[in-house]
Amino acid sequence: MVDGYSKKVKTTAPQLAAKCNINARALMPALRRLTQIGILNSQVGGREPGFIFARNPALISMYEIIVALEGDFHVASCRDLIGDIKCEITDCDNCHFYKIINGGLLKIIEKLKNSAIVDPDLNIV
Repeated sequence: MVDGYSKKVKTTAPQLAAKCNINARALMPALRRLTQIGILNSQVGGREPGFIFARNPALISMYEIIVALEGDFHVASCRDLIGDIKCEITDCDNCHFYKIINGGLLKIIEKLKNSAIVDPDLNIV
């Protein structure tokens, strides 16, 4: 699909599904969502149906794709994860464990923001 952008060639859902080894119907909600938020352009029917990036894929980060499909990242508090935990800390920002986990998440987010989907190491379709 990245190659299609530079050649101005659309890729159909069945073509993408075959390349990703997934059912085309299962892929459609993600393609619709990426179209709704402006990452993809789509054309239904006509001579050239399919999907193409709405802008240069070198400017689209992995973070942008993940947030579009899954929502924003956050670290849940221990109380949110383990209902009957006995924790005396009232502010998670004062929790050493939370700071470690949240710090790691922030590093991952930064890496994803700086990784375009055309990164050859990612092998994106």
